[in-house]
Amino acid sequence: LSSTFHLSCKFVVGCCAELLENVKLIHKPVSLQPRGLINKGNWCYINATLQALVACPPMYHLMKSIPVYSKSQRPCTSTPMIDSFVRLMNEFTNMPVPPKAKQALGDKIARDIRPGAAFEPTYIYRLLTVIKSSLSEKGRQEDAEEYLGFILNGLHEEMLTLKKLLSPHNEKICVSNGPETQSVNEEEDQDEQGEGSEDEWEQVGPRNKSSVTRQADFVQTSITDIFGGHIRSVVYQQSSKESATLQPFFTLQLDIQSDKIRTVQDALESLVARESVQGYTTKTKQEVEISRRVTLEELPPVLVLHLKRFVYEKTGGCQKLIKNIEYPVDLEISKELLSPGVKSKIFKGQRTYRLFAVVYHHGNSATGGHYTTDVFQIGLNGWLRIDDQAVKVINQYQVVKPSAERTAYLLYYRRVDLL
Repeated sequence: LSSTFHLSCKFVVGCCAELLENVKLIHKPVSLQPRGLINKGNWCYINATLQALVACPPMYHLMKSIPVYSKSQRPCTSTPMIDSFVRLMNEFTNMPVPPKAKQALGDKIARDIRPGAAFEPTYIYRLLTVIKSSLSEKGRQEDAEEYLGFILNGLHEEMLTLKKLLSPHNEKICVSNGPETQSVNEEEDQDEQGEGSEDEWEQVGPRNKSSVTRQADFVQTSITDIFGGHIRSVVYQQSSKESATLQPFFTLQLDIQSDKIRTVQDALESLVARESVQGYTTKTKQEVEISRRVTLEELPPVLVLHLKRFVYEKTGGCQKLIKNIEYPVDLEISKELLSPGVKSKIFKGQRTYRLFAVVYHHGNSATGGHYTTDVFQIGLNGWLRIDDQAVKVINQYQVVKPSAERTAYLLYYRRVDLL
């Protein structure tokens, strides 16, 4: 009996691997009947993240394209995270999109929305124990951004494992390339990693300047095809070749500490500003002057911006930045933010984004508080505010309006040329 089980599991895994290898991402928005999520524990950070992911069309369509298997069909699983997210997306049913003429009435239609019954996604909560999670290591136990990283990296890893089944001889596939470290590493860190783990090549950029570029091994999956972008970090050193590193990201980290940063645009410009790096020494222990600049090399279809509100202090404590940061519904990534080599290749439509979800953190403390989400609902042609099991209709102004008790923490944007 156990060998039959084993064969059935193997067959299912093979089918899933094949399916994911050939899946075509669908970006078309889908009108789903909203459902609140019951929170009997301390799960608001998970619930808030799940609602944003359900509202993300390519993520929804991807999970809906994978069959749901019952326990008897699949008694063992090597992909608990994929299974759980397939199950989650199947909890939501389609809701008809009203005709355009009716949509113009806006609020009237909106009030007619009937959310489905709220439910408790216990199988998602269980993933934290099934898959070793570092979510509680930093002293800040619940963080929606860390949780999103845990989910995207976990799904990505499972898809890499399935990919490996299809091409077991491709050794590179065992390299994890989930963007674990979002901060730009110092060059000495790069040296310590050794050359073996990275591809290195000399690139001739604009004005025939050459630079040595390193790129970590990067294997694509459906998750990187949705959320994965790249930043280029260039180190400039007097009388040396420029040294560039390409690094993957799932969420773009935006430092908002400076008093000058009042908008998302300010934070993006600050991200790409050239900065000098102090106390850098060569291998011969000579101090040299170097500077560094980060630019955007590749923009993902779904761009998640992380407004870094939790600031670690030298004393080891953590404070929350409560300042208001303005963010637009329509965001254009200006050419100045792009790497020189891609400026002419990324057209305006490919760097213009529209907001579809905002995850907020409530409260003044970095160690507690509450999370909620606003999501754009295509059937309404408007917005919903979801607070665990409570679902209510709001207008767009309420989404971008500053509020002292509710601060935007994660901004989810989708590329307009794919809408």
